[in-house]
Amino acid sequence: MKNKTLLYLLLGYGAFYLLAAKKKPKGMVIVPEPEKITREQFEKKTFVQKAIPVVKKISEAVKKKKMTAKQKQAIQTLSSGRKIFGGVGQFPDLY
Repeated sequence: MKNKTLLYLLLGYGAFYLLAAKKKPKGMVIVPEPEKITREQFEKKTFVQKAIPVVKKISEAVKKKKMTAKQKQAIQTLSSGRKIFGGVGQFPDLY
């Protein structure tokens, strides 16, 4: 008797589990059709793509200006005759 009751409980649980696992999704996703564009629209450069070369040129010019300013400062320091290093174990004079 106990075996039959246990068997019925297991079968009932199995049926319940299968029915619960087969639930259909309640929501629905609607995907619109993709837009069709022409070859000219695809190859047309955007504002960002047009601006990239200009920004690169400007950044290179700024880097060159910074490098020349550092070089000018180094040349001025060396030509003024000031000591760059005070001695062994001391910090350099940078003023």
